[in-house]
Amino acid sequence: MSDSKSPFDAANYATAMPKLDVEAMFAMQRANIETLVAVQKIFFDLAQTMARRQSEMMKDAFDRGQAMMKTQDGKSKPADYMDEARVAMEKAVADAKETLDLGLKAQNEAVDLVVKRAAKNFDEAKQISG
Repeated sequence: MSDSKSPFDAANYATAMPKLDVEAMFAMQRANIETLVAVQKIFFDLAQTMARRQSEMMKDAFDRGQAMMKTQDGKSKPADYMDEARVAMEKAVADAKETLDLGLKAQNEAVDLVVKRAAKNFDEAKQISG
């Protein structure tokens, strides 16, 4: 019989495997989930804010439309109506820009959180493997 160890013996490989810090691995995953929850909150808050703002915008547009209808007497010049239409269009563009800015702000906040968490994951992964 030979003294050589079998290549199929798992004990041969046990000492070659790197140590794994299980607690650190769970902590990293916990932090990942916390980041995802924070991102979810950002988008939930955005949805609430946008719903509230769009409701306000619709009410404002409806009120302006009603006011326009009440002031029409048939004697106004077409140029007067065009001024009202221009003001309404400017307001609609400003509202659209506000909505876009709200979305971009939330998106930037969410991306920032995810990028920071990803960078921390690389550092933590080095520590987990010993």
